Amino acid sequence: MKYFLYHKQCLLLLCLIVLSSGVFAQTDTKDWVYEYSNGKKYAVHIAQAGNTLWGIHTTYNVPVDDIVAANPGIEKGVKEGYRYLIPLGGADMKVISGTIVRDHTVEKGETAFSIAKKYNCSVDDLLKYNPGIDKGLKVGQVLKVIIAPNSEVIPPKQADKPTVTAPSVTFTDTVLVYEVKAGETLYTLSKRFMVPVTDLQKFNNLKSTNIKPGDTLRIPLKKETVKQIPVREVQPKEEVRKADPELVFKSKSKYNIAVLLSFGLNDKSGNTALKNLATEFYMGVELAADSLEKLGFDATIKVIDIPLDSVGIMRILNTPEMKGMDLIFGPLVPQSADIVGRWCGLQKIRMVCPSACNSSLLKNNPYIYASVTTDMTQQEVLAKYTIDKFKTAQIILINPGNTKDQELFDAYRKRFIELSKKNGNIKLIEAKLSDFTTFIRKNGESVVVFPSREKGTVISFINTLHKAIGKSPNADVTVLGAKEWGGFDDIAGYYKTKYKITWASSSDLNYSLPDTQTLLRLYRKKYRADMNKAGAHGFDVVYYFTKTLLMQEEVPSEVINAFDLKAVTPGGGYENQSCFILKHEDYELIRVGVFYE
Repeated sequence: MKYFLYHKQCLLLLCLIVLSSGVFAQTDTKDWVYEYSNGKKYAVHIAQAGNTLWGIHTTYNVPVDDIVAANPGIEKGVKEGYRYLIPLGGADMKVISGTIVRDHTVEKGETAFSIAKKYNCSVDDLLKYNPGIDKGLKVGQVLKVIIAPNSEVIPPKQADKPTVTAPSVTFTDTVLVYEVKAGETLYTLSKRFMVPVTDLQKFNNLKSTNIKPGDTLRIPLKKETVKQIPVREVQPKEEVRKADPELVFKSKSKYNIAVLLSFGLNDKSGNTALKNLATEFYMGVELAADSLEKLGFDATIKVIDIPLDSVGIMRILNTPEMKGMDLIFGPLVPQSADIVGRWCGLQKIRMVCPSACNSSLLKNNPYIYASVTTDMTQQEVLAKYTIDKFKTAQIILINPGNTKDQELFDAYRKRFIELSKKNGNIKLIEAKLSDFTTFIRKNGESVVVFPSREKGTVISFINTLHKAIGKSPNADVTVLGAKEWGGFDDIAGYYKTKYKITWASSSDLNYSLPDTQTLLRLYRKKYRADMNKAGAHGFDVVYYFTKTLLMQEEVPSEVINAFDLKAVTPGGGYENQSCFILKHEDYELIRVGVFYE
């Protein structure tokens, strides 16, 4: 990999490396194999001679209709050696569709390294999908293992095409009289006919599991009757709008990408903080480029030192080179992003805003992707979290009483009322800073929501709250605020923990998570320095959007972000709609989870 540094730009070339793919492995009978697809989890069942649809239904405790829907043609008979997917519900892991996973039960003497070697997978993957095993394994512990290529072979799913009519499957009791053959046991017969050993014993009045060749067994089965039911065609209420061909990425062997950052290389008196931010973000971009290279992605990524004035920005944009870009990242400054974003709309070039941008930029501009949730969206997500978590609490929303925070207050209030109507009309008490303490329960749970960005006002609010709670030792209060509170060091750790201060944030750099630790190791190896938030964000943004938009592949998880892009208005741009809920607990800021608006 070679990097070329110029006066106003850095040039990064990515070379093509092709990764080989392979087939995945099948487990033995004591371990289960799962496949994940489109956010759902399936058990992989390899049919044996004697298997029936009823047997599969009873073994996995999954409705027959669900099994037939996932495996069209199975109602005509289960075929030996065929691979069937049994739907088990929502996915318990976030992985790329088609990923196959097995449960491995830890045995005495095994380590993470030996297990990874056994399945030809990486230790990092084990740590990623089994948090906590870095502290040691326990005998009997069940691990999630991503099955690596060439470890074992699982037959591909059969390509039975669904018929035009929906089958109706009914079952009637029947008994199979079977003569035991040499080498067969009650256990092997139970697996073949999918009837529990205890049922076979009970049905044949057997006092033990001992059987011998020539014995005659009665095996209870279910006979299947399939009836085709004509399906009435349902006409859509309105014609589905066809996708704009201009908004569909055309597959190319090599792409051109621009990253616009304000390094201020020829401006010695510029904004030092912005220069440092651009440099740290760029370090994350380089790591993303390295990772994309290893995936076989081929592109020229041009990193440009963009000025802050509109004339300088347009001078760079109106060049033949920029008009030939497939994707543009940046700038980090909202005012500059507005200029670049509107130019991209006219040129029909996709642009990703890596930092907060003005919501007006997304209107009628389908070429813009806002990677950071707006402050209003964060309050809407916080309202959803309140409805989900605190249904029986006294919920108090305080109006900060200033113009700057009014939009936050309105966003929370509007979304709470909308969700309350769908969840039993949960009561919301609206209060002022001067009277909110009168609504706090002296005995029981209260949630106080104060959507303010003003440091001084927030500190005053906390002091008022604590003074009032001192008179009610049995009060249980949770405080919900805004992401800016994370920088208010004047709020004592005692208050943060006592009131479980919580807020929504579009990002969270948590060094204890496996994904973060993996990227941190790469960062330290490359730069001999510790990774900060800007570097991790630079990696996430470039890696995620390049892979999803240009490579058209899923990204299982992000390091510092949780991306869920949706169009804000018809014909408009896309905004990230997911947030982390962060809460203070035991003097630490913990990640409660990811919530989507």
